[in-house]
Amino acid sequence: MISIRFPKVCTLFFLGDRDGLAFRLFSYFAVILTLILVLQNIAEVALVKALLHVPEKIQTEMLALAEQAEVMIEEGDMDELADWERGQHYYLFVLNKEQRTVSGRDMHPHFEFKLNFIRKLDTTFENRVNQPVISIPLRTGHELVIQFPHEYHPARYFPYYFTLIQIAIAILILSVFSLLLARYLQQPLNKLQSASNRLAEGDFNVRVSHEVDDSVTEFGQLAKSFDYMTQRIHGLAQKQKQLIRDVSHELKTPLARHNLALHLLRRKLPEENQHLLDRLERESDEMNDLVTEILDYSQLENASYSVCLVPIQLETVCHHLVLEMRDNLRPKQRLECDLECSTLMAMADNRLLLRAIKNLLGNAIKYAGEQAVIALSVNNANGWVQLVVEDNGPGIPEQHFKQIFDPFTRLEAARDKQSGGYGLGLAIVKEAMTVMKGHVRAENRPEGGLRISLLFRAS
Repeated sequence: MISIRFPKVCTLFFLGDRDGLAFRLFSYFAVILTLILVLQNIAEVALVKALLHVPEKIQTEMLALAEQAEVMIEEGDMDELADWERGQHYYLFVLNKEQRTVSGRDMHPHFEFKLNFIRKLDTTFENRVNQPVISIPLRTGHELVIQFPHEYHPARYFPYYFTLIQIAIAILILSVFSLLLARYLQQPLNKLQSASNRLAEGDFNVRVSHEVDDSVTEFGQLAKSFDYMTQRIHGLAQKQKQLIRDVSHELKTPLARHNLALHLLRRKLPEENQHLLDRLERESDEMNDLVTEILDYSQLENASYSVCLVPIQLETVCHHLVLEMRDNLRPKQRLECDLECSTLMAMADNRLLLRAIKNLLGNAIKYAGEQAVIALSVNNANGWVQLVVEDNGPGIPEQHFKQIFDPFTRLEAARDKQSGGYGLGLAIVKEAMTVMKGHVRAENRPEGGLRISLLFRAS
């Protein structure tokens, strides 16, 4: 005999794992639907009990009619009683104990049939519009029976009431459950978003699998995948940085031997070939500079630089660098220095500070133009010590501002060998400011040119 086993009842009616998001959502919406139906029934019952009665105004009118009927019965004029019955806007009769009309008027057969279902004045109506017969006992032993008009029946508005009740209950429950469901889903998503931001900032120690509730299968799997991705990215980044460090270190030795060989070769070559050695030495110096910058950037990026933040008076540092960099200016370039706030003290590392300012001035000299005016200034900016290097050159296109501080980034206008740029100068500036717990920002001047600001913590 062949037995067929359905795994977990076809995986819970094709809704996936019991801890899966699809099953959870199905369960929540099933609960919502059940609550809506239950609360709707409760509200309808409460509405029926509260409204399905003879309105007080109608009760007062009927009691007044009963008093008038009593007076006419006591007077004994049945013809007058019949005229009175016909003159009312209610269909009514005065009956004796045998339920016969006292006035002798003919009764409609349907009304006579409804006397079998006669009701008292304090009766509760059904939730549908009809014309029940209301009985009011008189002092004379008779009773006044009145057909309740359908236009006064409170149930005539019930379709509108029930529709409003359904809408109100649905909105209320859906709002509450949507809020709870949003918070239930939003918490792990917020944690993933926070972890993504930390990862984007370079924090490879972030882990979310222990923070995200694994009661939902999809969230637990997503958290584990995110952690695996973080580990992979960290490993690849470490290998890349290690490769750059190793290659840079390994290049130092052959470059040193290359320089020594060029020095020895210079003694043996005739004078007419010395220009070839000059060119080789320039190329070798450029390679040495590039390797040095790569090593410096790698050291800063890996936080292996031993930083020493001390109060530094920027006036002294700037004066020293201005005198040093003026020798590098092109014939028609000018370097101006505005150090009115000479008393400002900034928390900085002396070596990194010199390197950052020197890189900014060097970039301005290279790219601002043959007749550029380069300005160096220091001021107070909302509690920060701000050092500004600006020029009146062509500036930078707006779309490139997010890239200029990335390593090995060179704009199209600067991709020439004569400029001598490697795309590491501003990257080193940014990493240096990060290490010194400061900030760097770049912007185009309204009057033209580029402005780069270094923000240091005040001493």
